[in-house]
Amino acid sequence: MPAEVDAAERLDDIARATVEVAQERGTHAVTLRAVAERLGRSTAFITYFVPSRAELMANALEHARARWDDERHDALGDLLGVERLAAQARWMCTTSPEETVFRSLWIEVIADVRAGHDRAYQLLRSVTDATYASFLDGARAADRDEAARIADILYLYCRGYEVKSVEDPEGWPDARVQRSLELLLETLVFGRTGAG
Repeated sequence: MPAEVDAAERLDDIARATVEVAQERGTHAVTLRAVAERLGRSTAFITYFVPSRAELMANALEHARARWDDERHDALGDLLGVERLAAQARWMCTTSPEETVFRSLWIEVIADVRAGHDRAYQLLRSVTDATYASFLDGARAADRDEAARIADILYLYCRGYEVKSVEDPEGWPDARVQRSLELLLETLVFGRTGAG
């Protein structure tokens, strides 16, 4: 087996184990040692592929990206224009138990970036930059005036939602978020006012 394939498979295994540890014990319990134990490996094995806790979590997020791309594609289907842009925002503002784990990991990576984990930060930025680019492409494809500002607002709304869904999930359930999102979409994307 080529070394490249082996490394990719190992990173995938490490990503799955990271998520499993986070689901079972919380993101605070995600450590190189905990993931190594989960895989029945040594800590040295893990650090060969991901040298820090921040990169361990960023690796899990990087591996989730393909799944998110597939889910977004399925959610948006053949929609075009403003309907596609609105569907993307709705898709971004939904929660599942696994999404809560990924959001918690994302927040932890942001916090760890301050400790100088540039590689982890770049992995994180590639995921979040792709999300913003998708909103910008959607606003432009919908032929909306002020496409960049619309993308800014939708991106910040969805990112703020992700933080609140981790910080206060009971206070910010999907139903509450979707109601305010619909008002935002009605006025910002569809150009209608007076929505109920």
